[in-house]
Amino acid sequence: MTARNAATKEELAETLSGRLHALSEANGLIRRSFGDDVAAVASLGDLVGCILRPHGVATSHLNGPPVAIGEQAANHLALVFHELATNAAKYGPLSRDKGTIDVTWSVDADRLEIGWAETGAEAVTAPTSTGFGTKLVETTIERIGGGIRRTWNPGGLSVVISLPLASLGR
Repeated sequence: MTARNAATKEELAETLSGRLHALSEANGLIRRSFGDDVAAVASLGDLVGCILRPHGVATSHLNGPPVAIGEQAANHLALVFHELATNAAKYGPLSRDKGTIDVTWSVDADRLEIGWAETGAEAVTAPTSTGFGTKLVETTIERIGGGIRRTWNPGGLSVVISLPLASLGR
């Protein structure tokens, strides 16, 4: 699907390279414990920060309690945050000098709620069609038992992702 949506070979290469880089960054954060029970754990805050870092430290604000995530969940979330950040850089607030992204998360009973709020974009409107990146985000979140809501505000996209805590340990 990525190849069908790319206008040029260069765009295809850049898109695939970005996704692979996001997965590489996620795997670089995972710390493996030794022994019979191998547990791979990364920090949600570190993961989000790592994905947003190429877009500039001053453009993002992260806030939430420590949340450990397993290897599979880290890979899934790396793709999700990469797609959101890429779209913010192409069409949203990160394409402008004063744009920002605030990522917050909280744990409520057995769920993790993640908020992504963009500000500083110019005249953002909901897309008229669904691209591969949007489908990838939705499918990835559904795979780990979660849900996603998007709201297009004049200054940028707002996203709320809800995930069962049990799915993060994998």
